[in-house]
Amino acid sequence: MPRDVERRLVYSLDLFSIVPSLPFGKSLAYKVVFAMQTITYHIALLPLLLTSSADVYYTRDSLTAALLDLLRKARISTLIYESHTFPSSRLGLRLSRWLVNKLDGIVVLTNLLATRYLELGVPEKRISVVPDAVDLQDFGVFSKSAARHHLSIDENLFVVMYVGHMYHWKGVDTLIEAASQLSDNEQIWLVGGTPEELPRIEQLIKQLEIANIHLVGYVPYEHISTYMAAADVLVIPNSGDSDISRFYTSPIKLFEYMAAQRPIIASNLPSLREIIEHDETALLVQPDNPSSLAIAIQRLRSDLHLSSRLVDNATVLVSKYTWSRRSKRILDFVKSVISMSNE
Repeated sequence: MPRDVERRLVYSLDLFSIVPSLPFGKSLAYKVVFAMQTITYHIALLPLLLTSSADVYYTRDSLTAALLDLLRKARISTLIYESHTFPSSRLGLRLSRWLVNKLDGIVVLTNLLATRYLELGVPEKRISVVPDAVDLQDFGVFSKSAARHHLSIDENLFVVMYVGHMYHWKGVDTLIEAASQLSDNEQIWLVGGTPEELPRIEQLIKQLEIANIHLVGYVPYEHISTYMAAADVLVIPNSGDSDISRFYTSPIKLFEYMAAQRPIIASNLPSLREIIEHDETALLVQPDNPSSLAIAIQRLRSDLHLSSRLVDNATVLVSKYTWSRRSKRILDFVKSVISMSNE
């Protein structure tokens, strides 16, 4: 889709690199540094908002939405907030109750997240469920053989791949534990992760003494499709212990996996079941269960007909989830919100 739109950089204070050297726990250090980044970003954003105007404001940040509401008092404009999660703390819930009454519309990723906002009293007509999406043309360029040649991966290996961040709720730990139940010829490839995430993963692999895992680390986005093409199976092992994982996430990697035309194994969670179906477009396994994951991997290796059918069905499904279609749905929703406001 075209991206020839004007963009302006808004600077903020980025101190994440000094987190390890701060004289308090890593968890608190991240919170402090993130708070500083958030505050400095909004301070830098304020002059831009004061000197510009728009008919519609669209943001994915709740604090930005609150700031926009305070600044739009003197002018008529429409305010849309795209929410990817829902607060769990009392303070967060109070702020959300205040904010939703100020918004003209809310875009969410899942029906489960929409339900949370309905429970806060947001009218159904002011909520639109629009899952994430993918640029189809970025995937399916390489054959598996060509991708493996490019990446120097042995053609005889059965490669099970995870691509993305390695937060606890992403379930990478479960995939690592599942590796111990696979043969040496069945390899787990972990692609992605930040410098902050990778040491924990490296330590876990070392602690469990697992040899059939290849930790690639960070890869630039333009090379991601090549790695996916080299895989035999792509995995989304999300944990069931997190609300964002169970109810709110719409993983971009899910749509990228489908576009990559490789069979998918994913955790059997409500958020993922909104898009994919067990034995039709993916194999769904019990979350946080290494044995369940290992059995599914071996099932796909032994059943090529099943793998092919899952890929064919997922390829048809993902054609409905492109960024151009997503943007059209959002624009249609914005127009309906404006129309309601003018009634």
